[in-house]
Amino acid sequence: MEWFVTWWQGIGLVGQVMACAAIPMTVVMLLQLLLMIIGVGFGGDSDGDIDGDDVDVGADNPANEAGSYGNSPSILRIFTIRGIVAFFALGGWAGLAALSAGIPILWSIQIAVLCGAAALLLASVVIRLALRMQDSGNINIKNALSLIGDVYITIPPSRKNFGKVTMVLQERFVELDAVTDSESEIRPNTKVEVIGFAGKDCLVVRPVSEQLKQT
Repeated sequence: MEWFVTWWQGIGLVGQVMACAAIPMTVVMLLQLLLMIIGVGFGGDSDGDIDGDDVDVGADNPANEAGSYGNSPSILRIFTIRGIVAFFALGGWAGLAALSAGIPILWSIQIAVLCGAAALLLASVVIRLALRMQDSGNINIKNALSLIGDVYITIPPSRKNFGKVTMVLQERFVELDAVTDSESEIRPNTKVEVIGFAGKDCLVVRPVSEQLKQT
């Protein structure tokens, strides 16, 4: 391990910070790739096109102003988990390579950020392309009614914005946009029930705990 100690001390504080970001994120990225290869992947970042047919949306639904929640531009579609992992992994290694090549620290940091941003955008594009290759046209969002899912990204209260839920729909693990009429936000890992639809590919959900209280 002497080579590692020598290398670690030689890269300096900035390089050590980059290494702390690059090494664990690279491990995570490889694990994600392995899961994708064996058929588990894309469940956590998928936001592909799912045929919802024609779903009636209430006139007071904010989704009407932009078509639907699922089709509106969202920063969440770029800043996915895989994208963030790619940002730190590739950006960290790029910064370390720049430092090792004798490039000044400030320039190395800029190179790391630019390469990380490129990796983040590339990950988003790859995920979209992979999802389009899937036979998602056979999935009908209406079949999600009354199903139970798990919140993946926090759902704001009173339909202020949308979050994301994951569930098994037509024997496939999918991720969908979701809003709620609840007065409090629904946090990740909360069980929710689909009670309706808001737009073409956005669910209306409520916590399972609320359903139990009403019964």
